[in-house]
Amino acid sequence: MADDDSTMATWLPVIGNALAFLCLDKYAEKNPDKADSVLKKVKFLEGLGVPTKDAAGAAGSTAASVRVLKAKGGKRGSRS
Repeated sequence: MADDDSTMATWLPVIGNALAFLCLDKYAEKNPDKADSVLKKVKFLEGLGVPTKDAAGAAGSTAASVRVLKAKGGKRGSRS
């Protein structure tokens, strides 16, 4: 049983991140104006419950860069 728990703990985040990325891809495809910047992509993923660090990575950025964008209000440098 312990091996099953260890395996699940390893793979569940991977599966979750993959699903979040697929959701983002489909969302951006159907709503290009709502996903045309890193900040908008991150906010969408955060709305799904994805942590900022993982959302930033899926959006092609870093958590530190997203923090700066949020502090600036997403007005500068937010194009992906």
